[in-house]
Parts: sequence; structure tokens; C-alpha cells
Amino acid sequence: MATILDVEKRSGVSKATISRYLNGKNVKKENRKKIDIAIKELDYSINPLASGLKSNRTNTIGVVIPVITDQFFPPILKDFENHMRKNNYQIILSNCGMDEAVEKKQVKVLANKKVDGIVIASSSYDGEHIKECLKNKIPVVLMDRLIPGIKCDSVVVDNYQATFDAISLAIRKGHKKIAIMRVLKTYTDGERFKGYKNALEINQLELRKDYIAKIYNTYDQDVAKREFMRLLSLKDPPSLIFCSNIYLAAGALKARLEYKIKIPEEISVIAFDQLSKFPSYSFVSLIKPEFSGICQPHDRIGVIAAKILLNRIKKGMDNYKPENIELKTTFIMTESVADLT
Repeated sequence: MATILDVEKRSGVSKATISRYLNGKNVKKENRKKIDIAIKELDYSINPLASGLKSNRTNTIGVVIPVITDQFFPPILKDFENHMRKNNYQIILSNCGMDEAVEKKQVKVLANKKVDGIVIASSSYDGEHIKECLKNKIPVVLMDRLIPGIKCDSVVVDNYQATFDAISLAIRKGHKKIAIMRVLKTYTDGERFKGYKNALEINQLELRKDYIAKIYNTYDQDVAKREFMRLLSLKDPPSLIFCSNIYLAAGALKARLEYKIKIPEEISVIAFDQLSKFPSYSFVSLIKPEFSGICQPHDRIGVIAAKILLNRIKKGMDNYKPENIELKTTFIMTESVADLT
């Protein structure tokens, strides 16, 4: 097994510089290249326990997500892990199943393993486990979801503004009866519902209770399908339905195909995220018109979360001032929204 002395001989770079590089500190670009080449040729791997004893770091990062099969997270995690690996960090991935108690237990386990930082898409409402990590100077980056009252590094998208703008555009196209299919008890959905609600209020349109389809399970497409049909079956049906995530949009798509609903003649549809952007739904691009969608920058979220965390590890937790990044989405308008003006 290769040692750091072997890397020193092969690269021609001093052991002190190699050690600094392996611990995430800045070294000259030419030295980085020499070290990377030597590491690859020698198949050198860091012993995180031995390294941790000397540097107080383990070069491991904990990642906690709600559901590992959620189509939203894999591309983000791939970019995150690639960026962290380039900086000599390994990932420990935890799936909590949207169970707050499980999430808190997993975070405690990661903290006990002395990870150098944690990235989490939290399902928690109080964030006590996040506070405990910060208190113990373990860097944490909230990804996709914020927790009210928790001041912490974060990267999210403009859920409120993106929804507000999309609903406002629909209103300018003449839609006055706009329904929403939403999932309860998630940060992202709460922000999107606020955007929907405020767009109606500012345009002096009624917020009708029968136009709000409340769904408790994010991933239950059959319930979403039934709610979509319930909205269409109202005595005074909406002219447009907004689906607050891709799984609700998938349920709406099921209803569309099963009942041969004409889009936008019978109903207009806008979704948060565009189904065809996700690998499992790529076939949707063949169904015309595709639902208009608010698209999140999946290719940037993971990389930015990694950069925030690396910067925090480098700077340390003294004089802590959270870095909060809100990324812009893009709106793709298709013929799924009728012009009623």
C-alpha cells in the first residue's frame, strides 16, 4: 500500500505541501497537478482515521436526504459528490424516509463519526439537531429546505418568487380561476403556496378553498390523479391547475392520459419542475403539449452546496456568519396554458 512518502517521491513535492493539499488547504496549481498524478499512479488512499488524529479532520462528509429514490436528489448528489471527491472528501449518505426522529438520530451518528461537515435536506420543524451541530462547531449546509429560526449556511431556489411569477403570468393570459395541487408539511411547498396565494391576492382574485387540493404524501401519484379529476369535476371548475412538484404533475399526467383530457382545451396546467427534465420521465417530452414548468438548476445546487461547505470547513466556525444562496429558476412556457385574453 502506497504511503505519503511514496507520493512525495513520485511527485517531487514536499510531504508538508502534500499534507496541506490532502487537508483541503490551498497549494500552487502546478503542485496540485503533480500530487493528483502521483496519487492516481500509486492508487494512494487517505486513511481518514490516521489523518483525523493529526489534523482533527476525517475527510468525510455526511449527507442526509428525505428519500433516496426521490428523482430530485440523485443528480444533485452526483455533482456534490464529484466536487467533494476532487477535494479529497468521501461521502456518507443517509436516507431518513422523511421521518424526523430518524433524521435526528442519523445526524447524531454522523456527528459521533466526527464528519467534517453535514449537508441536509431536512424534514425537521424545530432543527434542534442542527443547532447542536453548530454548537459543537460542525459545519452544516441546509440544501433545498430551510428551517424557520435556524441561522445556517444554505442553498435553495426561489420557490416563492418563481411560483408568484408563473401564476401572475397565467393571470395576464386571462386565467382567473386557478387551482393548486400542493403537498402539506414541506418547506418548499409552503413557499410555493405563498407565491400562489399572493399572486391571487395582488390581482384581487378569490382564494377558493375548493380549488386547493391538499395531499399528504409527496409521492402518491394516484391520490394526485384523483385530486386532479376532482378539480375538473367541480360545478365551477378552474381554468388552470398548478402542480407544486413533479410527483403531483405525474399524477396529473396519469389523469390526462387515462381520461384523454385535452390540454389546454379542457384545462391548462403549470408544474413546479418539468417532468421531462428527470431521467425516469424523459418520455414525457414526446407528449404534446408538455406541461409548462418552473425548472430548478439541478446542475448547480450540488456544486454550490459543496463550495459553501468547503469554504466553511476552511474558514472554521469562529465568527460564524451564515452564507445563504437562493438560486434562480427558469420558466418554460408551452402550449399547455391557454390564452384566454
